[in-house]
Amino acid sequence: MKHLDRDLLRLENRIDELGGLIIESTNRCIRCIETFDKTLTAEIFDNESIINEMEVDIEEDCLKILALHQPVAFDLRFIIVALKVNNDLERMGDQALNIAERINFLSDLDRLVLDLDFNTMGAICRNMVEKSLEALKLRDVERAQEVVDMDDEVDALHSRNYRVLQNAMEADPKIVTTAISYLTISNNIERLADLATNIAEEIIFMEGGQVVRHQVSEESLQSL
Repeated sequence: MKHLDRDLLRLENRIDELGGLIIESTNRCIRCIETFDKTLTAEIFDNESIINEMEVDIEEDCLKILALHQPVAFDLRFIIVALKVNNDLERMGDQALNIAERINFLSDLDRLVLDLDFNTMGAICRNMVEKSLEALKLRDVERAQEVVDMDDEVDALHSRNYRVLQNAMEADPKIVTTAISYLTISNNIERLADLATNIAEEIIFMEGGQVVRHQVSEESLQSL
C-alpha cells in the first residue's frame, strides 16, 4: 500500500470514529429531551472533550497529508471534504452540548404543556445524522441526497414550534424564560439537521464534483 493510501485510510477511519461519537451524542440528546435524564446529559458533556480533541487531531492529519503527498483529483477532493466534515461534526457535538445544557436548566422547572413535536423532529434529525455518516462511509450519493431532501421537514417543524411558543409567550408572559429554552432546543435540533445536510452535500461534491450547497429547494420557495 502506498504511503498516501495508508494515510487516507487512517484519515477515513478517524472520521468514522468521530462520526460514531456524534451519533452517540445525538441519540443521547434526543432521548434526554424526552426524559430529562441528567445521566444522559452528563454523558454528552463527557463526549464533548473527546470530540474536540479528535477534531484537532483530524485537522492536523489532513494538513500533513496535503503537505507531504500533494494529492490531486479525487484524493484532493476527499481531503477537502474531510476538513469540512470534520468541522461540521465538531459543531454537531456543540449543538448536542447546547441541548444538554438546556435540559439541565429545564429539569428543575415545570414542563410546558404545549403542542411541540420534538419527538418527530428529533427522530428525523437522528435519521439524518446517521444516514449522512453512512453515506460518507459508503460514498453513497443517493443516500446523501435523501438527507438533503429531509431537511425541509425539520425546518417546517422548527417553524411550527416557533409559532406555538410565540403564541404561548404572548398569552402568558410568565413562561417566557422556560419557553425560550424550549425554543433554543428546537433551534439546536434544526442546526443538527443543517449540519447533517452539509455533510451530505459534501459527499455529493466529493463523488461527482457537483456543488449543491446553497441551492434552494422547490419546497422552500413555495413556503416563502
